[in-house]
Amino acid sequence: MSFPRDPRSRPFSLRPLTRRRFVAGSLAGLALTACGGGSSRSADGSLLTPEPMPEPIPQPEPIPDTEVPGPMMPRGLHSSLVGDSHTSRTITWFTDGEDAPVSWLEFSSFDDDADEFAIQHDPFEFSVEASSSQTTGIESFTHRASADGIDPDRPLRYRVGSDEGGWSAVYVIQPSPRDEWSFIHFGDHGVGELAQLVTAEVMRTPSDLLMLAGDLSYANGDQQIWDEWFEQMQPLLARRITMAAPGNHEQKDFGGDTFKNRFSHPPKPLTSSFGANDPGSTFYSFDFNRVHFLVTTAGALIGDGTLPEELLNIEVDLANAAFRRLRGEIDFIIVMQHFTIWTDQLDRSPANFTLVALEENIFLRYGVDLVIVGHDHIYQRSAPMFLGLPNPLGYVQMMVGTGGASIRLLDNDGTQIWSESSFVGIGFAHYKVSKGKIKIDYIGAPPLDMSDAGREYSEGVFEVLDSAEISAKSLLACSQCAMPARGPDVLLKNFEAIAAHTHDRNRRALRHCG
Repeated sequence: MSFPRDPRSRPFSLRPLTRRRFVAGSLAGLALTACGGGSSRSADGSLLTPEPMPEPIPQPEPIPDTEVPGPMMPRGLHSSLVGDSHTSRTITWFTDGEDAPVSWLEFSSFDDDADEFAIQHDPFEFSVEASSSQTTGIESFTHRASADGIDPDRPLRYRVGSDEGGWSAVYVIQPSPRDEWSFIHFGDHGVGELAQLVTAEVMRTPSDLLMLAGDLSYANGDQQIWDEWFEQMQPLLARRITMAAPGNHEQKDFGGDTFKNRFSHPPKPLTSSFGANDPGSTFYSFDFNRVHFLVTTAGALIGDGTLPEELLNIEVDLANAAFRRLRGEIDFIIVMQHFTIWTDQLDRSPANFTLVALEENIFLRYGVDLVIVGHDHIYQRSAPMFLGLPNPLGYVQMMVGTGGASIRLLDNDGTQIWSESSFVGIGFAHYKVSKGKIKIDYIGAPPLDMSDAGREYSEGVFEVLDSAEISAKSLLACSQCAMPARGPDVLLKNFEAIAAHTHDRNRRALRHCG
């Protein structure tokens, strides 16, 4: 149970066919009533020219000498959203040992002109007791606590820990802007040198939200690699709101239980109105200003038996979002998942025709604007598309599996008709959101060369390599997308085939990764 606590009640201490024809043929004829879409081109129809990459704005480092050493030091701090994106922040962290210390999140808002000494040493105004649970597969504990009712217009300073176990450094999270803001997206990360190059560049690129599209640590069952990943990522994740989707490599960590244990997310859409406590949700949704995000597994964790429930959640959530967009409450609907819908990575394909067909059917029905994915270790941006063909009524897929796990090649057949831009290397997508528009920049760095050995390295010289713009749908298009949610008789009619194809796709995906 969480409750306010007066920090002054104890001593205060602060120191430191062909595959394409077959798939396209399998999907043909499945389209439902479509709605009009935005555009990934400029207003006159011409392709947008990438702008020069702006000089990164340095962000403050955490304050190391505010750390208070102890026998059970907090580690792996990361921030996320479980409640409102302006007035709530959730912090998750880990401690080692056979017992869990009673741990706390201490926090205060402060003014922009506060001096460094005040940020470091002023007493915290609020303190909330954290929940604790055994960390999956390792002798550690996972702790999570939420700072609710915070001042939406002022930065938040916080630390976590206990007098018994030790205290983290003091970290600062900036308030969420309301009018113009940005988020970063990539997937397929890991702990190697390429991944660390991407992390460093992301840290130099300001954003208000970080969206991770699965295959995060590549622990593949070794929980110490998860600890290493969180240690490397803590300087970034402790001060930038981060939301994640599970990938096929997360399935290798106790069927996805590690992902559910180590992250804190909103509850499932169908149960959120009833206040269900599901901190490790693998499919969930949230709003950030006028953008609605839906995060799905795309069957990555099909072994846990929740895919039928998830499909019903996706349908209801997107139907509600489409009605809310028609009422003028939001401008965009974005879906994030690990698996691609379409791809041109060498030796890959959608490979899961029944699930892809159903997802595209749902996306078109409710007018999804963007589908942001990973899985394939290349960058590829689509035109607005449906059924693997350019379609102004369709969604734009941003495939950014370039987080640094490895660098793959494009298909020898070249890119398909839906593809507008592609790149082989490492990098991430940066989305700048304003009223009715999303400006997209892909920021990447090439490998040393295209040989198998050369693709294991990069000099890390990042620049803007691709740009596009998505416009909000028209009122007429929004009205066509506001359709009632369908039930299991429609969505699960072909579930036996969906499950079989998904199991097969997941097995082949893991074999492809070695």
